[in-house]
Amino acid sequence: IYGASTQYGFIAIDDGGQVLENPFVGALNGDSLRGMFTSATVGMYQPLTTLLFSFIDVIFGHDSATPFHVVSLLLHALNGGLVYRFGKRIMGDAGSALVLALLFVAHPLAVEAVCWVSATSTLLFTAFFLAGMLAYDRFLTEGARKWHLHAVLWFALGSLAKVQMLPFVGALFLLDFWREGTLFQAKRLVQKLPFIALAIGFAAISLHFRGGQSAFTGDYNPALLVPSQILWYVVKAFAPFQLGIVYDWPAEAWGTWNVVAYAALAGLGWWVFRHRHQRLVVFGALFFLGNIVLHTALVTTFLGPYADRYAYLSSLGIWLVVFGVLRGVQPAFVRVGGIAAVVVLAGLALQQTRHWEDTIALWTQNLRHQTATFSNGMRGALYYEARQFALAKQDFEAVDANPDGRFEPEKYSYLYTALGLMTTDSEPQNSLRYFEQAARWKPLAESFENVAVAAKKVRDFETAERYYQMIPRDY
Repeated sequence: IYGASTQYGFIAIDDGGQVLENPFVGALNGDSLRGMFTSATVGMYQPLTTLLFSFIDVIFGHDSATPFHVVSLLLHALNGGLVYRFGKRIMGDAGSALVLALLFVAHPLAVEAVCWVSATSTLLFTAFFLAGMLAYDRFLTEGARKWHLHAVLWFALGSLAKVQMLPFVGALFLLDFWREGTLFQAKRLVQKLPFIALAIGFAAISLHFRGGQSAFTGDYNPALLVPSQILWYVVKAFAPFQLGIVYDWPAEAWGTWNVVAYAALAGLGWWVFRHRHQRLVVFGALFFLGNIVLHTALVTTFLGPYADRYAYLSSLGIWLVVFGVLRGVQPAFVRVGGIAAVVVLAGLALQQTRHWEDTIALWTQNLRHQTATFSNGMRGALYYEARQFALAKQDFEAVDANPDGRFEPEKYSYLYTALGLMTTDSEPQNSLRYFEQAARWKPLAESFENVAVAAKKVRDFETAERYYQMIPRDY
């Protein structure tokens, strides 16, 4: 499924900040290590992921992305093996555990995490998450203190890889419930104090580096979208079509999808409550909910309402619910049906992998089912850098006609400056308007000069003089 990805390059979305232009990648010395563990990378605290990138870079360099993709593929395979071991312990059946592991590795929602170098942190923290759950489950069944210490270690390492490790604490309570029939016991609560202390510490660090960042574009309270965000991952688990890299924020809070989501989620909640005596159903539903909630508007409103990689670990809970429902069905039928589903999902995942060949292909695929112009702006910048000016102009004009609030001032300044340069001779009046827009978004001396030169071309000397005078006044 993912073999072709080992020949793909870096993606022009975060791969620069995380690897190619990361000052701490490429050197393993005291200064770089100190920098990794005391600063953020593209707004996220993930020193262990940066350390992994640095190891790869020191050994292989970054002229090719192949070593990075191979490491991602190996991590995904490792996670598949850990899911198999976990499924075998939870369900007690090797055949069902194998189907569970295959569903995990072959699902199209996993493609983003595997094919995007910047999503290596998702693969890495998932490995620690699963290893920690296996260790804690052995502690519950064997009572050996070393397994408790192992679980604490895996949790700490996972938190250093990605803050999305924090729901691991909740997963420990679920394991208590699975093995002992109750979520809260005084003895078990005391044993979780090290995990809780670490979780509080890493949550504080994460908020320090990323607190306050938002790319939400609606004029309503984003928390209203939480049910639709949760249901989206359930729907995509069973119907993984029209997947992309960045999804649009809904234009309104009470669209049809959101209203349906409220009703559907309430119905699913009632259904789980009705099946509360089926531990695997409850375990899976709460595992999914606990892991996905960090990716809803209750916690973050970064860039888009959904992301495929957020389902990488959390969708495991959905499949556990399915196996819980099918526990009374003949195991042979479950396995045959499961393998058939795996074959179909693998075919869809193979198709999705091809969209990650390069960044332009990725944004083009996104535009097939997303209407906001964010993808146009990002693709247009790549066309412009490749000197494909006609295509760049078409994409940038789409953004000009329908702006997307997720673009920062720097991106708008770049976009309008590029439009101004591309229309200098062919559309001088439009060129003036574009340069004025660029100067509004990022008022710099060179932006003012661009406006003045464009104004002279259309003999608008009053505007030219005004902008020329702004240069010595402000700079």
